[in-house]
Parts: sequence; C-alpha cells; structure tokens
Amino acid sequence: MPITYLPDEDHAVRYVPWARLRKTEDDVVIGVIGAAFKLRAGDDYLSATWLEYFKQATRQENIKSAVKAIRKSNIDVRPKSGFAIGNVGKVKEVCLADPKRHKIRVVHEREDDNEAHTALRAWPSDNDDLLELIAEETWNEVVLNSQVPV
Repeated sequence: MPITYLPDEDHAVRYVPWARLRKTEDDVVIGVIGAAFKLRAGDDYLSATWLEYFKQATRQENIKSAVKAIRKSNIDVRPKSGFAIGNVGKVKEVCLADPKRHKIRVVHEREDDNEAHTALRAWPSDNDDLLELIAEETWNEVVLNSQVPV
C-alpha cells in the first residue's frame, strides 16, 4: 500500500483530555498545553486524525466527522475533553525551525477503529519548550467535546 503524506494545507485533530486543556481561573478553555503533545511511554509516533479525509461540504462538518471517528476509536473520550486542530504545514515548520531541526512526517495510517488515523512520525517528544510552542502557535484551535453533537 502506498504511503500517503498529509498535504501541508491540511489539518490534524488530536484528542486532548481536560487536564491538558489550557484554562482561565474560571475554567474557560483557551487552548491546550504542551503536555497534550508529549508521547506516552512506548509510543514512537503522535496519533491524530486527518480532518480533510472526510471531504464534507463544510469545515464544520469535517470537524464533526473527525470527532465522531475519534469517539468511535479505542480512546476513552470524556465529556469535558476537547480536540486540538493544527495545520500540518505550520506544525512541520515549527518543528524544523527548532535548533534540533525535527523533520517530522505526517502520514495517513488507517486503523481498524479510525479510518482517518494519522501518525506524526519522528515526533520531538523530549522537547517541552517546543511542545509548548506547538500548543500556543500551531495546534491551538480547540473544539470542546460538548460542542459536537453525539
């Protein structure tokens, strides 16, 4: 099967638990924290979902489809959680601009429970400052789980 790289103009959607959402002191969500993009022990890539895979009529419909795909996967999506949306090209650009010049690859890797699953390979998980920059500047659009109907 040929490798499909996501185009730079496309977007990746990542599930973010409540604890990793950036909030005001009144619990108003204003973004995500860098820890939302840290690899778990044993993982060798960052998982996300390809937004434009769904090819719906509107971006909002694509977001709904992506959220529903994530909900159907093996991820335990909690009511207060959210989904971060980031532009592929901007994420790659920020990673490459880091002094360690992380050249990530964003690959469509369909899974049984999520046909739009995407792997971000060569992900810079050990660089907390870079992960914060990614959270603040490139993967900073957030949709709350409660905003997407079941």
